[in-house]
Amino acid sequence: MSVYYILSQELTYESIQHILQEGWQIALSDEAIYRIEHCRYYLDEKLDKHAGPVYGINTGFGSLCDIEISKEQLRDLQ
Repeated sequence: MSVYYILSQELTYESIQHILQEGWQIALSDEAIYRIEHCRYYLDEKLDKHAGPVYGINTGFGSLCDIEISKEQLRDLQ
C-alpha cells in the first residue's frame, strides 16, 4: 500500500481526492513532525512566560473566548 507523506506545502482538494481514490495511507513526514514539535515548544514557552490568556490556546474559541482553560485542562484541549 502506498503512503502519502504530509509535508509543509498546502494539501489541496485534488490531492485529498487522489489519496482517497487510491486508498493510500497518510503519514507525517520527518519535516512535518519537526515543525509540529517546534511549534509546540514555542507555545509551551510562550504560555510559561505569559500569565494572561492567549486566544485559542488557553481560552475557548469564538463566543467562548472569555473562558480561560486551566493549566490542568490544557493537555486535554491541545
